[in-house]
Amino acid sequence: MEDLLAVLSDIEKRAWKAADTRDVEFYRDYLAPEALVVSPWGILDREGILRDLVENPNEFPKYAVMNPRVVPVGEGCAVLAYTVSFGAQMLYVSTVYARSGGRWRAVFHQRTPALRKPESEG
Repeated sequence: MEDLLAVLSDIEKRAWKAADTRDVEFYRDYLAPEALVVSPWGILDREGILRDLVENPNEFPKYAVMNPRVVPVGEGCAVLAYTVSFGAQMLYVSTVYARSGGRWRAVFHQRTPALRKPESEG
């Protein structure tokens, strides 16, 4: 059986890299047709996400992913949650993945700015 945390964390890291380099082709394959992203800037569907990658630079400063956790949700579905730090700025992030045709695709992604650094994260 696959190590779900390792598999989804790897996919998520590739998604961050693809966003940084505006790799639209990666995102076409990564996102399920019904995908949604919720961020401080609004709610985007799959086409909105792809358009945003092209129109808006997503050059991220050095960042660190911390404390990844995974929660299986039934057969072929899981939530990956973690904290990402951009120096002084932190976000809480979650991505819902669904497995279809033998592969994992993102169906929902959410980012919440942290109001303060949690004690449990140092």
